[in-house]
Amino acid sequence: MKKRIFMLLLALCVLLIPQFASANAPAPDPFGVKIDCRSIEVGTSVVAMFAGEDGVFEPDAIYGERKVSRVPSDEYFHFSQGDTQLYLKVTAPDGTVRESNVLPITPNGVYRYDGATNTLTDRTGSFAESGLASILLFVGILLLEIAAAFALTVLIELLVGLCFGMKPLRYIVLANLITNIPMNIVLLLISTLSGFGYWFALTVFEAIVLLIEFFFWRRKYASRKTWVVLLFTVAANAASLAAGVLLIRLLF
Repeated sequence: MKKRIFMLLLALCVLLIPQFASANAPAPDPFGVKIDCRSIEVGTSVVAMFAGEDGVFEPDAIYGERKVSRVPSDEYFHFSQGDTQLYLKVTAPDGTVRESNVLPITPNGVYRYDGATNTLTDRTGSFAESGLASILLFVGILLLEIAAAFALTVLIELLVGLCFGMKPLRYIVLANLITNIPMNIVLLLISTLSGFGYWFALTVFEAIVLLIEFFFWRRKYASRKTWVVLLFTVAANAASLAAGVLLIRLLF
């Protein structure tokens, strides 16, 4: 048992090293807008111009110019806290430059640019043009993300359960059905619909899940000592969380 626990802790350290190495990296700019570019030629350059109260427009200082690689194209731009207005400077592949109309900034807003009319509109919170297909696609992607998160968590925690000799293993799957799926539904809705407070919500939910799973497993594995069940609960959740964060960093 001691040898298996030692090997588990060593594996956790390996998973967590990349997280600690980047712990002092600068935090991302929390201010941003999404711009949906439509009816424009592939290869067109798009620059989001932002202005503060002084009315002086400056290009997006973080990501700058974008080349649209597909139509339609979703582009994410960031702005400073003091910025209040924006417009798009659009350069076609032939060098022709056009400037859209000016709009006030909605934090975490969603905008649509129509290249045919050179018009920028604020679509924040609007589903008028979403269509049933877009809604079904959104729901489908949401379900796939939830299923993938659940599968990864169960796989990692089953491996941790084997290291601790927690049998039968079906209780690990049952606990995650109760905790993991509801937690990921709420987290995905928070990150997708608001884009604000995700990491704070993740910390709170992880603490709640930890408590629920500890009491659940302490009851199901009544023959095991309480400290072993507690150590298993912490190790299982830490391993699954570290694996998930590491996978996100590798992919994105």
